[in-house]
Amino acid sequence: MLSSRFWRVALLGAVVPLLGVIPNRQTHAAAPASPRSGPASTPTVTQSLATNVLVATIAASEGDNAEAARTFTRAAQLAPSYRPFIERAFLYSILAGSPDAARLARQQPPGVVPELVMGNAAAVASDWAGALEHYEKAPDDPIMTIVRPLLRAWALQGMGRTDDALAALARAQGDRLLGGYYTLHAALIAEMGGQAMRADTLYRRALDMSGGDLFTTRVLTHWLYQQGKAAQARDMIAAKIASMAALEPARPALVAALGRPVVTTPQQGMAQAYGLLALLMDQQSAAETPPPKPGEGHREHEHDITTLRSTEQMMLRLSLMLDPANTEARILLSALFHAEDENQQAIDVLAEVAPTDPMAVVIRAEEGELDMTLGRRAEAERIIRGLLRDAPTDRTLWCDMGDIMLGQGKWREALSAYTHALALSGTLEGDDWRVLFGQSIAYDRLGDWKHAKAGLTQALRMAPNEAELLNDLGYSMVEHGDDPATAEGYLRRALALSPDDGQIRDSVGWIELRLGHVAEGLPLLERAAEQMPQDPAINYHLGVAYWVSGRRLEAVDAWQDAAQFHPDPPDQRKIAAALAYAASQAAAHPPAHATIPADLRIMPVAAPAPVAASPAAAGTAASPNPKTTGPDRPDGDTKDGAHK
Repeated sequence: MLSSRFWRVALLGAVVPLLGVIPNRQTHAAAPASPRSGPASTPTVTQSLATNVLVATIAASEGDNAEAARTFTRAAQLAPSYRPFIERAFLYSILAGSPDAARLARQQPPGVVPELVMGNAAAVASDWAGALEHYEKAPDDPIMTIVRPLLRAWALQGMGRTDDALAALARAQGDRLLGGYYTLHAALIAEMGGQAMRADTLYRRALDMSGGDLFTTRVLTHWLYQQGKAAQARDMIAAKIASMAALEPARPALVAALGRPVVTTPQQGMAQAYGLLALLMDQQSAAETPPPKPGEGHREHEHDITTLRSTEQMMLRLSLMLDPANTEARILLSALFHAEDENQQAIDVLAEVAPTDPMAVVIRAEEGELDMTLGRRAEAERIIRGLLRDAPTDRTLWCDMGDIMLGQGKWREALSAYTHALALSGTLEGDDWRVLFGQSIAYDRLGDWKHAKAGLTQALRMAPNEAELLNDLGYSMVEHGDDPATAEGYLRRALALSPDDGQIRDSVGWIELRLGHVAEGLPLLERAAEQMPQDPAINYHLGVAYWVSGRRLEAVDAWQDAAQFHPDPPDQRKIAAALAYAASQAAAHPPAHATIPADLRIMPVAAPAPVAASPAAAGTAASPNPKTTGPDRPDGDTKDGAHK
């Protein structure tokens, strides 16, 4: 079996040249210094060219591929001798899923992507000979090594040449990594060509070799159902759902769809070839978490990942050109948009999934979560409530409802939803700690710290290395004055797990402050505020640190910042109390008995006096550096709070 490292090198080697003309989102594309297109030299046209290039570059940097394609096309019309404009217009048209891609492909130099796009356009028109010609003309590279056998076979099947189609896949079926996938397609082609016995033989072979993607599962379970093995088919679906909990809401629809064929046209089979590439790239992107090897810079490493994701998006668009109903491709594409914070595009991609699709309930739930991300909470709630009316015993939907209610500050409704989900869960395992986490937050907001702490502690036993969970438990214990030493241990473990997390850094700084270690807490809080300048709680904590340090004007500034960033009601009350007290102390005649807020009563702990060295030691030991020597810390932490 080929190694993951091989696929990274092979795929990047293929796609970097293809995407080399796409400007990085952190850079700006420049127009040619002097387009030699005649009319472009006039001031009006030059200004129009510059405007289009500027708009296109900004659109590309913001992920608006459709606008980038349109404006690069206009720029290419104004400067036809400058090839990068038409190349960018072409590639952005693919990323946008624009029908203009086929027209622009004919204006490109020979290459893999233009031939694939023109081949797809021919296939959509059922011009199978034309499609086959373009697929054969595409140059050899790692991408074509994977997809050419599938595209060739399906084009031949479109021409009615089933035997030739199967012969085109024969060699590929021996591939050590992807042989099962090619065998599955051969079975589909044989069945479509009316060769039932040959199809059954291939399906049995694919069943022994198959991978775990949803497409393969659906094809094989349909075949099992046709063979009269409905129970085995349902068990196979159950196993897939057990490995992908997000599919749980779709269980009834997936079972109900067992009698329907998954692939009924050659175009759908071709679409799955691109889906395979996208899936490989998605898995590779997810695996690219280790740091780059010595000599490979982090920036280059990040560029490789960005390129891989852009090419995955391109493959998904090619798939959808052939089969707009390819739901798995839409789910992957939506996830890519969401990862880039392009959430409206993520919703738009999913909106085209038909209500009758077996995955429709999963799609609608995902749309609800995306609406929450965009702040459209009422719409998200409407979607999930509608789904729950049809599936009132679906625990995943109850979890989604809990998340939505939590995001709206509806603590009782959130608690009820999470409690429903837990009641439907049976034995808690895996990611069920997240349900306990959400339930505990709701309990805490309702003033029930006893049940909140019990739930957080249970969740921590299930997921002892989740930084988010450790942070919430430790911070909540600080706020409730509950065992500060244990709370500090939780928070420092969280920071060790996520040393760049501003929220966790704030929590560690806050407990240091509450323990009186102002000199250690203040720098942590300042750094957290630099990372998250619009977080009201962090600004409030920083203000407290400034106040107890005697820097009162800076404290007031921090609290005023906190007040304008829409704090939650509990934080809002604290901020208002701190500002009122500060105003009373700044008055010409401060009230004699003004009530000082509890958080401002922190008393800094004085650093211990340095221990004098003995005369014997003085002759051999170096003197302490007063700039680096600080209070002794039993846990040996560095000054930024992370464990050494």
